[in-house]
Amino acid sequence: MMDVGETISVIASFSQTYRIKPLRFRWSGRLFEVREITYLWKMREGQNEIYHFSVTDGRSLYELTFDTKSLLWRLEKLEA
Repeated sequence: MMDVGETISVIASFSQTYRIKPLRFRWSGRLFEVREITYLWKMREGQNEIYHFSVTDGRSLYELTFDTKSLLWRLEKLEA
């Protein structure tokens, strides 16, 4: 996987059961559709909870993170 580490814009749904689901994200001027969440895990960094999502658009695999304190999304890694 290639390290990216860039802040991105994400359209996500937040359900009543506190489930977060990224639906689309914009990176480098392109819009990517999330077809499937292949894996999800949560980690702590100090006081922050960071959700990690392994997602695919049908062609590539991406690792997205969501920081619950800053509310920022990042594209951490990419596997084409």
